[in-house]
Amino acid sequence: MGQVEVAIDNKRIQLTNLEKVLYQEANFTKAHVLDYYRRIAPYILPHLQDRPLTLKRYPNGVNNASFYQKACPSHRPEWIRTAARSDKNYCLVDDLASLIWVANLACIELHTQLATTDDFERPTMLVFDLDPGPPASLFDCLHISLTIRDMLSELKLKSFPKVSGGKGLHLCIPLNTRVTYEETKTFARKVSQVMENHFPALVVSTMSKNLRKGKVFIDWSQNSRHKTTVNVYSLRAQPKPTVSMPVTWQQIEKAYKKKDVSPLIYSPEQAVRQVEEKGDIFSQVLTLMQHLPSVSRKTTQPTTSPARPISESENENLKTYRSKRNFAGTPEPAGEETQAENIFVIQQHAARTLHYDLRIQIGGTLKSWAVPKGPPLSAGQRRLAVRTEDHPIEYKDFEGEIPKGQYGGGEVIIWDRGTFEHAPRKSKKKDMPVAQALEMGTLEILFHGNKIKGRYILTRLKKTDQNKEQWLLIKSKN
Repeated sequence: MGQVEVAIDNKRIQLTNLEKVLYQEANFTKAHVLDYYRRIAPYILPHLQDRPLTLKRYPNGVNNASFYQKACPSHRPEWIRTAARSDKNYCLVDDLASLIWVANLACIELHTQLATTDDFERPTMLVFDLDPGPPASLFDCLHISLTIRDMLSELKLKSFPKVSGGKGLHLCIPLNTRVTYEETKTFARKVSQVMENHFPALVVSTMSKNLRKGKVFIDWSQNSRHKTTVNVYSLRAQPKPTVSMPVTWQQIEKAYKKKDVSPLIYSPEQAVRQVEEKGDIFSQVLTLMQHLPSVSRKTTQPTTSPARPISESENENLKTYRSKRNFAGTPEPAGEETQAENIFVIQQHAARTLHYDLRIQIGGTLKSWAVPKGPPLSAGQRRLAVRTEDHPIEYKDFEGEIPKGQYGGGEVIIWDRGTFEHAPRKSKKKDMPVAQALEMGTLEILFHGNKIKGRYILTRLKKTDQNKEQWLLIKSKN
C-alpha cells in the first residue's frame, strides 16, 4: 500500500496506506479522505480550535468495525497539542498538520465537545439533534426544524442549521456567553417537550427506541458535558462519503416546499466547492453572543450540606438509600417529604449500564425496581425488575447528573410519570392495602402516565434480601 512522508509547516508526517479503500461503494480511499480534509482545512479548523476532540476511526473502512477514541494516542508527535479533562487527555486539532495526522489514523469523523479549553464547564453553543426513526426521514426533520426556528426567534435567539451528513439535522444556537451545561440542557429539554406536546404524532423527546418509530426524536441530551457532536464539515461514515454541512434556512424551506432533500446532501467535492464559492456560512456560531431566557422549572438543586447521620426518628426505610450516598457530592435529595398520593415515576438512568428505574409511592417512600431492558409496552410482554432500596418521595422530581465516583454516577432523566391505582382483579383482594400486596409479592396496578398506561402486574419470583429481589413486570393482556 502507498505511503509517503510529507512536511507541513516544518512538521513531518508519515502518511500510510494511502490506497486503502475506506468507502467501498464509492472507491474512496484514504488518500481521498486526506485530500478532502486538506482542502476544507481553512473552514473546519476555526470550528475545531481549542475543542477536545473524540476520534471516530474506521481502520478497515466504513463497512467494517469502527471505534471511538477519546484519549489522544500515545504515539502522537510531540507537536500535537492536548487538553486534559477528567481522566482523559484529548487531542486538539488547530492546524493543518494536526488535522492531516488525525485523518491519517483513518479518523473519518471528528466529534467535538460543546466547550473549549477556555472553560470546560461553559458550552459555547446549544444543539438540538433531530434524529428521525424509520420510516421517518430527513424530510420529516425539516418541518420540525422550521417550527423550532420560529419558536427560538420569538425568544430572540438565532439558530443555524446543518445536515448531520446522515439522516438527521442539527440546529446550533450560538451563545458565547456565561452559561452552564445545566442551563443549556434544561432549556433544550423544555423546548423538546413543548414540541412533543404540540406534535405528538411527529415528535418524541425521550430516548426509548421503541417510541421513536416514524417520529423525529429531538435529542436534547446532546447538551450534556460528557457528550460530543459531529463537527461541522466533518466527513460522515455513510455508504458513500457525505459531509456534515451547514445549510441556510432558505435551503430548508425550499427543500420542504419541493419535498426534495437531495440538495441538502453534500459529497466532499460539493462541500469544498460550496465553501470556496460562499465561504463559511457557519462562522457566526463562533462569535455571535446570545443569552438564554430563564426557564421556569421545578428542580432539585445540589445541596452543600454534608452527609448526615441517620437518626432513629427518621424513616427507617431510607436507611439503605442514605447510607449509599454522600449528599455533599450528589444532587439527589436526602429525603424529608413523606406525603404523596399514588404517584409513580420511571427514570432513565445512564449509570454503568443504561437502565430504567420504576418507582411507586407506597407509604412514605418510593418503592423502587431497576428494569434493565425498560418497561414492557406490548400486551403479555415481561421484563425482569430487580428490587432496589426505597427512595425518598422527592425523587419523583429528580433529574440531573450524578457525579462520577458517586453511587449510581450518571445522567438521570424522567422517562414517564403519573398516578396509579391498586386494582387487584380478585374480589377478595380488592380491599387489601397496597403495602400488604407488596409484602405478599403481587401488585396489580393501573398506571396513568403518558407512556405507561393500563394494567400491569408486578410479581416476585423469589423472596430473598429485599434490595436484591427479582420480580417480573408484566404488561397485562386485559
